[in-house]
Amino acid sequence: MNQPQKGQILSLEIRGLGSAGEGVGDANGYAVFVDGALPGERIEATLLDARKRHGFGKLLNILRPSPGRTEPACPLFGRCGGCQLMHLSYPLQLEAKRQRAVDALRRIGNLECPVEPCLPSPSPLSYRNKIQLPVQNGVFGLYARSSHDLVPVQSCAIHCSLGEEIFQKAKEILACYPNEGLRHLLIKSAIRTNEALAILVTNASPTPALIEASGLLLSSHPALKGVVHNQHSGAENVILGSRYRVLAGEETIREKLGDLVFQVSPASFFQVNPAQAERLYGKALEYAALSGSETVVDAYCGVGTLALFFARSARKVIGIECVSQAIENAKKNASLNGIKNASFHCAKAEECLPKIPRADVILLNPPRKGCEKAVLDAIRSLFPAKVIYVSCDPATLARDLAALSAFGYKIETVQPFDMFPQTAHVECLAVLKK
Repeated sequence: MNQPQKGQILSLEIRGLGSAGEGVGDANGYAVFVDGALPGERIEATLLDARKRHGFGKLLNILRPSPGRTEPACPLFGRCGGCQLMHLSYPLQLEAKRQRAVDALRRIGNLECPVEPCLPSPSPLSYRNKIQLPVQNGVFGLYARSSHDLVPVQSCAIHCSLGEEIFQKAKEILACYPNEGLRHLLIKSAIRTNEALAILVTNASPTPALIEASGLLLSSHPALKGVVHNQHSGAENVILGSRYRVLAGEETIREKLGDLVFQVSPASFFQVNPAQAERLYGKALEYAALSGSETVVDAYCGVGTLALFFARSARKVIGIECVSQAIENAKKNASLNGIKNASFHCAKAEECLPKIPRADVILLNPPRKGCEKAVLDAIRSLFPAKVIYVSCDPATLARDLAALSAFGYKIETVQPFDMFPQTAHVECLAVLKK
């Protein structure tokens, strides 16, 4: 293989998509990643970065377009880093996401197991219940891909309609207060209950002018229940600090998943596509096939959403989470819904799980890095009848499923869900049985 040189113009056949949604082409056995290229296309690209085994190119010409190439719904596509696949038709986005799961299972886990078609989101646009907007010199925007270069944003095609209404009001009002140190605007919306929170992030304590603006913002929209200040003067790649203060209205909102009610606070994690999350949790419960006698352990329970979905069908549920505020939210959510057979413990999963005496079903929904080895070892010791694994990263899912398979589990199915339409991300639900 003759390695291409930086600056060389290459003619490439695009054979697939990379993990960040870029096209993957082949130059005589040398892989080249090209943003904006799609599988099945013949393109020309300039090689910008030539490494030993792969390189990165810039799309110059599309010699043969994919039949799935489509006009993006947002004029900022390609500049804003929020979406990566808006130029690919939605059915082909689903196929690409399933294929990403299949490829990871084979390449990383050396696994051949059933992978179902990717389940579409109920809404491929206007689905996000949260937006995080950096602010620079009074300009609201989103970052360009892999940078802190601000792309000014007037509206977002994947943000829910309620959140967009709040965003327009916030831009209009905060434009009159341009020198108050605002560095981020966060909007959280509860789509089912029609409630919203605005979080204003600044370097220092809120100024009197910002407090005044917060009161005006609260009164600008009937669904806006609270305006909260967050003080954060640290690194730019971390949006929120630890200090919160209510400037106007309330600190929390409530959202419904199924017939359960959940409290959403400024700091708490909540699925950004609640309609699809509801389907995922329902499918997880269906696969678990509980009889009512089981002890279920949710090893990464967050604010208790999945644990409380399971609680009404199990004898008892034990939730584990290392974030103390999330555990407080989980306990409140159990109380809100009158659920008494769920207990929640603030601890790291790898430290708490080995102390659990019994588990019939273990739920795993770890962060992107996957499960710690101690968590997998604890599962090996407990050896529950079923493991239900929800993953946001097919690569770490494949690694962990390979380990669990070696312990004596059979992978019954892997079900991809499109939790984030128009992006390269895919959520997977894996079901393992001993």
